[in-house]
Amino acid sequence: MEFLTDPNVIYLLLMAGLWISATGTYIPGTGVAEIGGAALILGTLFLLAQVATNWIAVIALVIGASLFFLLPLLKSEWERFAIAGLALQAGASFFLFYGTSVSPIWIAVGVLVAWAYHRTILRRVVEQQRTLSSTQKDAFLVGERGRVVAEIEDRGTVQVHGELWTARSRSRLESGAEIVVTGQEGLELHVEKAKRLEAD
Repeated sequence: MEFLTDPNVIYLLLMAGLWISATGTYIPGTGVAEIGGAALILGTLFLLAQVATNWIAVIALVIGASLFFLLPLLKSEWERFAIAGLALQAGASFFLFYGTSVSPIWIAVGVLVAWAYHRTILRRVVEQQRTLSSTQKDAFLVGERGRVVAEIEDRGTVQVHGELWTARSRSRLESGAEIVVTGQEGLELHVEKAKRLEAD
């Protein structure tokens, strides 16, 4: 298992975790990408703790990657500033470890793949979401009923029309509870317990 202490392997695992997490942010609903990305990042942090790591550089890399992926998602006009995040990611990658470093080739690959992945996949997802008018977004699933899949305590997962969605509720809802959609913000639903179903 010595390869798991290789700086290049650790770097690639960290970047993969960040990309998967970004995917979950752009395409919420099932929670699979969010959980998978978080697990990969946590595993990479464990590996980093086993070697001589420059934690300031790690934090800078994560911030840079996050800015690159998240700024365009928050506001389209912020996309031109996202490149600064990519530059921070690249610069921090050179200083992740004491006494050794990630191969410049892999750093270049990481930057190019992140840029291409955002441009060809994540950016299109955002553009498709923004083609919906605000009225369509708010009314798409409002009034529809479903069931809680993962317990909601502020946020959880529900199933509506056979699809899994990230959902918020003002009250705690246990797994299996029937719900009604009261609002929608993009791909996140606002729900409440479907009391009217009990009265039918």
